[in-house]
Amino acid sequence: MTKDELLVLLERGRKIDEAILLYSEHLKNTLYLSGFEKGLRDKTMETLNTLHKESHVHKIFMRQLIDQVKKGDKDVY
Repeated sequence: MTKDELLVLLERGRKIDEAILLYSEHLKNTLYLSGFEKGLRDKTMETLNTLHKESHVHKIFMRQLIDQVKKGDKDVY
């Protein structure tokens, strides 16, 4: 795999993380107004918060990895 091919895949992954961050926020807002019973709402909110936090960490990692690959001299991975 060439450097450019790897960067395309890494950018795709970064965009997925950004989408997860956006949609998890929308889902949390929707969940608040859902009318679900409190126990289900709390458990779902906990899961969405975990997903949001992990995606945020992963997005930072992906950005660092993309920068590292861009700066590197290696062209075959």
